[in-house]
Amino acid sequence: MPRLRLAHLPTPLEEAKALSQALGGPRILFKRDDLTGVGLGGNKVRKLEFIMARALAEGADTLIVCGGYQSNLARITAAMAKRAGLRVELVLGGVPGEPRLRQGNLLLDELMGASVTFVETVPRWDFGDSLEQVADKVRAQGHVPFIMPLGGSGPEGMAGYIFATLEMREQFAAQALKPDRLVVGIGSGGTYSGLSLGVLNTDIGYRLTGISVSRTRDYLLESIPLAARHGATELGLTNAPVAADLDIHDEYVGEGYGTLTPASAEAIRLVAQAEGVFLDPVYSGKAMAGLIGLIRRGHIGRDETVVFLHTGGQPALFAYAAESLLTGARP
Repeated sequence: MPRLRLAHLPTPLEEAKALSQALGGPRILFKRDDLTGVGLGGNKVRKLEFIMARALAEGADTLIVCGGYQSNLARITAAMAKRAGLRVELVLGGVPGEPRLRQGNLLLDELMGASVTFVETVPRWDFGDSLEQVADKVRAQGHVPFIMPLGGSGPEGMAGYIFATLEMREQFAAQALKPDRLVVGIGSGGTYSGLSLGVLNTDIGYRLTGISVSRTRDYLLESIPLAARHGATELGLTNAPVAADLDIHDEYVGEGYGTLTPASAEAIRLVAQAEGVFLDPVYSGKAMAGLIGLIRRGHIGRDETVVFLHTGGQPALFAYAAESLLTGARP
């Protein structure tokens, strides 16, 4: 597959001793995919190396990206497009009445000069024909558009996290580690799907646990096997997951995507105070809340070795009120 190599790889695998001690076990390590480099980093960089390479191979000169007002994908795509000489059109949606604060990721989008179209999306991820309308505008201007999948969750995006699995396998061998589990947040499902293909097609050996930040477990148990099976076919892989292979939890979503919960606010504060590492309210904060909750419930044993995949997204912190992060109230 074509690949546009812009990420800073491999990302560090760091021991989180103070956090492990604060929780009374298990042993926790951070896989720091918030440090992938471009546009302040995050898990989307790995995906975009393959997605943007496909766009270039198809002759596109303009990327069309959709996401929420504080989309990490939009911010990182805008930054990587600058490096690759591509134009970018951001289509950012939210439910009626949702504030469009010129802070966090949206501020960075504007600093980079990205073209932004705002739309109301009901339900949240239904962009209707807005992407095609923007594509028509791009064509009328004499350019060639490439519409990116939501969350970068197609086969190319999954490839990024199959390679991440191989990268971790090398790091584990170098550090004589045999992790029992990897924990990651699930949004659109592309990162989790890629990691699940990595588990089933390598000897990595850990159990993959996903913490939903928006969608129900039932929805994900249906959608992820379908998407991963398609990805496996496109990528020439033998094995793909079925629902019974997936360990997914939706108890930590709260009121919905992007809404801070008391548990995620606690997780953000705990990790900042224990490790000096910042999580975001939308993805990694809820994923860490899930990890902590599963430890306290006994679902994750205190004698396990757990890798937490930090997917980035820290700029969104600055779009939340200080009071909500410090007390756990909604923003």
